[in-house]
Amino acid sequence: MLAGGSPHAHDFAACGIALARIVTDLHHDVQVVAHPDEAAELLRGEGDDAVDALVMDGLWWRMLGDTYDQWRDEFGYSPSQSTRSTLRSFVAEGGGMLAVHTTPICFDDWPEWGDVVGGAWRWGVSSHPPVGPVTAHIVGTHPVVEGLPAQLMLRDEVYGDMAVRDGVHVLAVAKRNHGDAEQPVVWAHSYGNGRVVFDGFGHDADSLNQPHHAQLLSQALNWVMAAS
Repeated sequence: MLAGGSPHAHDFAACGIALARIVTDLHHDVQVVAHPDEAAELLRGEGDDAVDALVMDGLWWRMLGDTYDQWRDEFGYSPSQSTRSTLRSFVAEGGGMLAVHTTPICFDDWPEWGDVVGGAWRWGVSSHPPVGPVTAHIVGTHPVVEGLPAQLMLRDEVYGDMAVRDGVHVLAVAKRNHGDAEQPVVWAHSYGNGRVVFDGFGHDADSLNQPHHAQLLSQALNWVMAAS
């Protein structure tokens, strides 16, 4: 599990604890790291050290713009070619990935990352309102959302106007603001031989611990791991 990045807007340590509990409740072993290069090193493991799935809840990007001046020296990041290759090949060769909340914002100078995730943040276009009450609507049928109520009530953020890739299976939608168009907030897709689920919620541990949200995350992890 990659749970780390700039603390200016998210408590990744607390989110990592909440997500790790979901993983261990499914009787899987989990190792939590804070930096993408550490995650990539683990993904290169073989044999008994092989990894079945990456749970990603981090925020690592170049942090361009005056807003991020005080954090850029420590958290500004562009993945090396080695890390890019490892993340891409891990999923393409059959590994699972559960991509949570900020994942599409990461690696802003690596366009193919959006192909792996199934969508990417568009700087100057994508946006989200402040954290507040959200009603997400489940659409269609899929193992990831099986047994969930038709509506999920959360206190979270809705990311909108992202560059969602063609062919993803949208599983839930929500409105960013009243009167807005519905935005895809949960989807599943395949990248090569691997399976990926993106869950756009998870701004904080309270959202991750909400029972129906935790159920969605558990079922998403089971689904992405079924390909490995």
